[in-house]
Amino acid sequence: MTAFLSNYSALFVNRFGQGWNRFWYTPRDGYSLGLMRLCLGVLLLYLHLTYTPDVVRFFGTDGVISPEVVVEMRHGIITGEQNQIRYTTINPRYLSYLYLFDDAFSLRAVHLIGAVILLLFTIGLKSRVMCVLAWLVTLSYMHRAPFVTSAVEPIVCLLLFYMCFGRSGASFSVDSWLARRRAAREPGFARELEEKSLSFGNTIALRLMQVHVTVIYLAMGLAKLSGPPIVTEGSAWTNPWGAGHAVWLLIARPESPWVNLDWIAGYPYLFQSWTLAIVVFELAFGVFIWNRLARPLMLLVALPMWGSLALISGIAPFSVAMLIANLAFFDPEEWRELGQARGAAEDAAAESREPGRAATA
Repeated sequence: MTAFLSNYSALFVNRFGQGWNRFWYTPRDGYSLGLMRLCLGVLLLYLHLTYTPDVVRFFGTDGVISPEVVVEMRHGIITGEQNQIRYTTINPRYLSYLYLFDDAFSLRAVHLIGAVILLLFTIGLKSRVMCVLAWLVTLSYMHRAPFVTSAVEPIVCLLLFYMCFGRSGASFSVDSWLARRRAAREPGFARELEEKSLSFGNTIALRLMQVHVTVIYLAMGLAKLSGPPIVTEGSAWTNPWGAGHAVWLLIARPESPWVNLDWIAGYPYLFQSWTLAIVVFELAFGVFIWNRLARPLMLLVALPMWGSLALISGIAPFSVAMLIANLAFFDPEEWRELGQARGAAEDAAAESREPGRAATA
């Protein structure tokens, strides 16, 4: 018995260690990270430019989002004491360089610099440095203007943070284009570039994203099942997602949907099924996305799911951010293998029909 337990323990530790190292540290290329960087950069530029007309009105000397107002929201009291505002300025939880500027010229200048940083990050020039700077820019606006942010900012910030661990400029970037040009001129650099094409840093970045995105999906699905409740007729409490009419509530809000879907009110089974499909998808994604065979299906179903949510909720940036987050699970090798398997199956089917044709002829 002792020998069995000893052998089993050694085998368990060995297999677990091998699986752990394979999951986190297997080197991979930067294709997925590069694609994510490009898509994420476009979204970040859009979010950043939405502040442009109001950057002085928000953050100026007499701005509507003054440091005192932010302090009041976070600490429950208004205070004009400089140390309280400084606490908000330097506290890592509320990091923002925008607290250091309040005149119109400085605010417009740093806003322009932030836009340039996000543009360089998007096109992939000095990607490792620009990724860190883009994260600081996005985080600064989220912490400085908590009243005008939404669910999209936390998603893009976590993606940016994890992206700093990998080589997001290895694909779809100016950096990769310049590297290929140099490799064409210098054979020695070409060999060095080939050796560095695979990195475990890319794996760590993508795995961290995958784990975090999975938790987000499960949290969204479970939160929908647990509430929040609303008051209905007779002062009864009901959960709109559990009752099946959450989609109709989104459609019925005049400020939410991009298209008029009021006609769906006459088809309760349709919007109830739609509501149920959203909850089931979010819960299923958190589980089946780890299955290699089910992963492509989950990623494909996510397209109409988030597209429809953008139409009825009006919060398209959040839907786009979640689709970009899904790219962390996109592995071109898996899709290539699926394509090769389909091609092999078609060839085999064609060969099996060939003798029949010959006999008929």
